Amino acid sequence: MSNDEPVFTPLQFAEYIAQRRGVKMDDLKIPAELIIVYGREDLRYIQRITSAKFVEWWYSRQRPLYVGSYSGKPIGLICNWIGASAATMVLEEMIAFGAKEIIEVGISGGIQPYLRIGDVFIVTGAKRDEGTSSHYIPSDEEVECSPKLCQRIEAYFTKQCQKYYKGVVWTTDGVYRETKRKFRKFQRDGVLGVNMETSALLAVATYRSVKLSSIQVVSDVLSESGWLLGPDTREVRASRRKALKAALEALSAV
Repeated sequence: MSNDEPVFTPLQFAEYIAQRRGVKMDDLKIPAELIIVYGREDLRYIQRITSAKFVEWWYSRQRPLYVGSYSGKPIGLICNWIGASAATMVLEEMIAFGAKEIIEVGISGGIQPYLRIGDVFIVTGAKRDEGTSSHYIPSDEEVECSPKLCQRIEAYFTKQCQKYYKGVVWTTDGVYRETKRKFRKFQRDGVLGVNMETSALLAVATYRSVKLSSIQVVSDVLSESGWLLGPDTREVRASRRKALKAALEALSAV
């Protein structure tokens, strides 16, 4: 991590888009509340709930940006790229356009023996095993989710009598380098799951002084004897929808 000034900033990129479109920066503002998803099915589900409209000036139709509303509150929705470096690039741009309270809804591999496919957990923090976050904060600094957003999510799940876990996620760049040594260490430390984005997103949120939290659905289960896959199961699909509804409720809470 360096304190050197960057050559090019997210704000400059936003200004570039405004210039290309011939509009003012205020015309490109998105809601302060933003939900990050990674799949088109989740995008379509939440788009229906919020009556969200596609943002025409956004540059990517592969990973689109929408704006809708829920309980009378404007909500942004971005279908993000997978992987720490790509996901943080988009988050940087979303913050430059006005996002301040962000909830990520994603999937993780469960690494605790009691976790099952379709289980849901609220992320409290993340173990940094990716390269992107060190560009933002010192490599030995821990990253944590916004307590305020976590409390709102937890309150909703409790009200709905929705089973959930709370804990830390391990974020890695090396999908096929989730070694047994690392697996044993993180499992002993009580880490719940492993994914590819959260710790880097939290580093950006820390650096940019915005609030970010994460809800993860267990889509597969890792053990020393193998890998049980289930991302397309009915249980995972149902849990993702519950997580998305919780994100909406948390962001629209007064």
